[in-house]
Amino acid sequence: MKFISQTEQAGGYWLIVVQLANNAKLPFGYSQIVNNFTWVLFSQTKKNANFLSRHKYQEQQNSIINNSQKILTPPPLWGLLSAEKEHLKKNKIYLLLASDLKMAAAFHLLKELKNKHQFIVILHATDSFPFIVKPAQIMFHNFPHEAIGSCPLLEDWKLVNRLCSSQGLPGCFDGDFTELLKVWTPPTNWEVLHFE
Repeated sequence: MKFISQTEQAGGYWLIVVQLANNAKLPFGYSQIVNNFTWVLFSQTKKNANFLSRHKYQEQQNSIINNSQKILTPPPLWGLLSAEKEHLKKNKIYLLLASDLKMAAAFHLLKELKNKHQFIVILHATDSFPFIVKPAQIMFHNFPHEAIGSCPLLEDWKLVNRLCSSQGLPGCFDGDFTELLKVWTPPTNWEVLHFE
């Protein structure tokens, strides 16, 4: 894997672009540890892959990333949700919950499957989000009224989404998913996909 470039994102996150050895598609939820920091796959186009990290990569452009770095095995559910297998049921609403770096894996999944299945997305940040929180444009009834912020990318994709923050960030539900589910119950006919 060859390092190409990186750009700083909101909240102290970094989007790191690498060139892979071949076009083999990496699975949803793929992550690895590079220089003791976790990188989570955000997107892939042929041999180019984008990873989200909380830390800047310190090597030079076109440097080879050590192949001995630890690869983290994706949670089993991510394998079931691969675009090739499509185990998601048609006409079912999926509530996707993702925290911190796992947001990258959620974005990867949603980019591939957003036009084939219906998703409601709730993102949680322990510290900060890798994007600028914007007021939601898409209505979400019966959700805690203080949660009026959303992810601009998901809004662009026409996906209902809301945010939770452990730091009490403006526009977000104040708390994590455990605290949210004490005050809000999703409809029983929704399938919950939870990635913390």
